[in-house]
Amino acid sequence: MSAFVNYFADDSRSSPFNLAVVRVLLGTWVLWRVVSLDWGFYGEWPDHHVNDPIAFLHQDLFFALLPYQQWVVAALLVSFIVGYKIRWSGGLASLLVMHMLAVKSTIYLAGTVESLFVCAYFILLFAFFHEDDLLSVDALLRTRNRSLEQLNAFLKEGPNQEYRLRALRWGLLVVGLMYLGAAWGKIMSGPLEIWLSGAELRQDILEAQVLIGVDRPLAAPILEVELLGWLGFVGTALVQLSLIVAVLLGLPITLSALGLLGFHTSVIATLGLYFIDMFLVLVLFVAWDVGYRKLAANSNDATLVYDERCAFCARCLYPFKHLDINRSVQFHSQSDVPPELATRDDVNLDAEMYLFRDGEAYGGYEAFRQLFKQFRIFAPITLVMALPPVRTVGNRAYEYLARNRSRRFVCNLETSQS
Repeated sequence: MSAFVNYFADDSRSSPFNLAVVRVLLGTWVLWRVVSLDWGFYGEWPDHHVNDPIAFLHQDLFFALLPYQQWVVAALLVSFIVGYKIRWSGGLASLLVMHMLAVKSTIYLAGTVESLFVCAYFILLFAFFHEDDLLSVDALLRTRNRSLEQLNAFLKEGPNQEYRLRALRWGLLVVGLMYLGAAWGKIMSGPLEIWLSGAELRQDILEAQVLIGVDRPLAAPILEVELLGWLGFVGTALVQLSLIVAVLLGLPITLSALGLLGFHTSVIATLGLYFIDMFLVLVLFVAWDVGYRKLAANSNDATLVYDERCAFCARCLYPFKHLDINRSVQFHSQSDVPPELATRDDVNLDAEMYLFRDGEAYGGYEAFRQLFKQFRIFAPITLVMALPPVRTVGNRAYEYLARNRSRRFVCNLETSQS
């Protein structure tokens, strides 16, 4: 099993898990980068670009807006991370980030700007293909458009489908083309003798040292030994070219991705924190669902019994069915519960939801906590839910919902379909 996934060759997976992980990682990273940068600083930068074609970006209004855009983008990214209104929150956030980076790049163009542009493109792709993300608030809200029969069938029978992850498919192509451009730039950077000698790489290192004002000992061998400069220059171009070749030919991309991660590590060691955002971009293509499947593989099977007449109950359980890629939870309604569970003296299936595991029965709020516990990635949540104050509030909230669901929530087949 490959550590990285070539989504361009096949953008379907047996779980939507990867898409949710990428959304959270990508949104959180860009949120941190946007909030941590001092955007007001660029408004104080001297204007030496009066005659430039892009001088229109050097307007006081654009610079004055940057600090305000920063917090608007931050709010949009929080919405994007939780998966609420992805189409609009992701789309607007990506466009605003691109505008901010465009203004910044007219003053200072560095690897950070270019790699953040890639992150912004990614978020825009999530907005375009927002319906693919089924582990989001949007997906949960869309369950209101499904009938109770459809929800029950989904919980009992499973999705029986391959999930498309089109944002990752086209995002991988964008990244491959970006590295292709970088490799092509190296090849076309000068006469053949300069290309073969690795002089271009040595010149880049010298310029970076002057810019940051710090000599890096790790860069000394490359500056002194011509062969190392040549190997670094040519090797970098080859590993950058290898990604787009593997992507388009449908080959595994693991070696290319690891090679690029090694390349960026060497850049940081010799030049400084250039293109650090590309670590995050490359990690987005990790086969997260494979690791998640192995993490949850040892979980004991459980049986959950819920009220099949309650659309609210079915909708609450909807995300867990998508998360259960190992099929470790069997969902049963009260009408088809196994006899050995229905006849137990310690349960009242008409009163509350129950989860059965290893001969133990958990009802009400505790059933929900045990359902979270079934998925090990939610271990911190289960610990918080076990705290006495949280448990007390949780029990009362569950009891209130259970008592009032016939009055405040859709809990009969006729009403749910009207």
